[in-house]
Amino acid sequence: MICEIARNLESDRLETIEALERDLGLTIVAFSCRALEPKREEKLRQIMDQFGSQLQAAPIEPNPSQLERIREVEQAIGLSLVAVRP
Repeated sequence: MICEIARNLESDRLETIEALERDLGLTIVAFSCRALEPKREEKLRQIMDQFGSQLQAAPIEPNPSQLERIREVEQAIGLSLVAVRP
């Protein structure tokens, strides 16, 4: 599975993420993930390793109720969400 920071989000998805940030008092980064053919995925992973992580902010551990809410939104919008330090 390859994940990258989600770009060009539809306005409804962006509004949902912004509302989640306000509700939880957290900064959220959205990732779009997809599966690739294994050989292609390995080649892409090697290339990405050369460039380093896209995410420069440190992730934080949300409390259980925040995590539950993040998971609900992930399911609703089809993206992986990570809470980070601003």
